[in-house]
Amino acid sequence: MQTLIQAGVTVEGATRTDPIVVATDGLPQSRGALAMARALAGTLHGTINVVAVHQSIGMTAPDGQLLLDPNVAASLRADLTRRVREQCTGGGDDGALVEQSEVLNGEPARVISDVAAKRHAQLIIVGMGRHELVDRIFGDETALKVARTSHVPVLAVPDGDFSVPRHAVVAIDFSEGSVRAARAALRLLTADGVLELVHVVPRDRLFDAWVAQEEYVRFVRHSLTRFRARLAIPPNVRVDDVILNGDPARELLAYATRVGADLIAAGSHGHGFVTRLVIGSVTTKLLRMASCPVLVIPPNGQDDDRRGAATSATLTLQSSRWAEVLDDFTRRNGGRRTRLEVDDPELGAQMQEGEYPLLGVTFDPVDQHIEIMLGQLGAGEPHLSRSIASVDSLDVLTDRDDQDIALRLRHGEGQTILTLIR
Repeated sequence: MQTLIQAGVTVEGATRTDPIVVATDGLPQSRGALAMARALAGTLHGTINVVAVHQSIGMTAPDGQLLLDPNVAASLRADLTRRVREQCTGGGDDGALVEQSEVLNGEPARVISDVAAKRHAQLIIVGMGRHELVDRIFGDETALKVARTSHVPVLAVPDGDFSVPRHAVVAIDFSEGSVRAARAALRLLTADGVLELVHVVPRDRLFDAWVAQEEYVRFVRHSLTRFRARLAIPPNVRVDDVILNGDPARELLAYATRVGADLIAAGSHGHGFVTRLVIGSVTTKLLRMASCPVLVIPPNGQDDDRRGAATSATLTLQSSRWAEVLDDFTRRNGGRRTRLEVDDPELGAQMQEGEYPLLGVTFDPVDQHIEIMLGQLGAGEPHLSRSIASVDSLDVLTDRDDQDIALRLRHGEGQTILTLIR
């Protein structure tokens, strides 16, 4: 059984897309969720569907007799319906942003997750509730349960009046989960927003025995460079890299408070190859302790930490990032032997050069050429260069140990591949 409350129309002037599902219990702790949904509806071009769930608390005597009067259950449900209706229509003119509201029966987290999945929701917004210990023991912590069960991104919001986020802190462990978290946070930011990519190195797992501190820091900075290059960053959004040490959740929360961030984003089950930062316990702490909204991105159904075969990552579609990425590629691979091939759709793959050591790869933003330089330094030493124009995209192929295997440049209908030989 469900109660349906019609409460308005879609966002005026917006293209109707997948909805934003707002979970509410009609209490003050859900006001922030609805306020955030109203703020984001225009940014996400989505309608708002409000869902409340009535959970019957049935008790039976030893003889099987039902102790909860059905009339009491009906009264509780009616009270919930009234609170939700008042909450949806209590936002003045903004109340028109709520397309519909409904009251369903069942276990709240499961019902909310199922509704969002069936409606192909782009986001679930839920109240974060209070943080007292008694609420964690006797309460149901719906926000945490929804984040654990949902296949849709979940935005947990404290009580308050919230607007579109301008300053987001993203927990980075270099897994695909943290890539998705960063991309999702970018979607929610204002046009002049700030995105900070924060990697926390836990003190008790700071370094493996074979990794020196300097090498580790270089590796993290290299990984952050490539991580940034995988993001489609809007022109006026500033992106910064931050490396912290300590307890991941505690450091993330402290840093977000220190810089005045109004959003924390993390993958819910990230298990990255560096520190395995954003695991369930970290996400739990963020949801329980944060004073600002927390965006939790679910896994995509695949193992984010697959390292069996080599994996290719498209580093960027924005040429403004190519110079930085290629400088990093040169630092990592200078002196390694190479094989240069050109794959032309009319002539097929052709070997250009082989066994020359890499001198460098650069990008000239003025004439939009990428220059590949091979050979030995010094007078009289053999060397050569290839200048490639009209490059559409740039990829780097890496192996399971994050060692570069090849650089691929797509241009027109063909491509140039620089393979690194061990």
